[in-house]
Amino acid sequence: MRNTDVIRLLAGMAAAVLVCAIAATPAFAQQKGKAQSCVSDSDIAALNARVLQTELMVAALSCDERQRYNSFVTTYQKVLTERGQALQALFKRAHGAQGTKRMDAFVTKMANDSSQQVRVKGDEYCVFAGELFEEVLAAKPGEINRVSAKPWIAGRHGFRPCVIEASR
Repeated sequence: MRNTDVIRLLAGMAAAVLVCAIAATPAFAQQKGKAQSCVSDSDIAALNARVLQTELMVAALSCDERQRYNSFVTTYQKVLTERGQALQALFKRAHGAQGTKRMDAFVTKMANDSSQQVRVKGDEYCVFAGELFEEVLAAKPGEINRVSAKPWIAGRHGFRPCVIEASR
């Protein structure tokens, strides 16, 4: 993927986020207060990867980090594609015919949450984003679970892993 292609992709994604933000807000407002059911470890990995990717996308646009975002997308392309497919499967399982619409609303909410962090933290956000880019780009694609297993990431998506407790 060439840099110009990635930049076009980013611009298109940013426009889509804005359009979806307007359209999806009522859907999420209706869900507030409802607890999410638990999900598998592979679902958590897909959710975490999506939050991380969205955070880096917002950082690319807000902190002039497009070059490092392009490197991230290029380096992690295979694993991001796999996690994206897993995320689609999760939303299809959970919401049936509404799965794609609900996933789009979820991704929009993640982008809005990240954008809110930019507004709240100001210049500190770009320092945080720079450190996040350094950590991600220093890791290998196979280490994405480690890199994305941060409490703030799980807090953003709000899903919890299913835990099977052994009976005593």
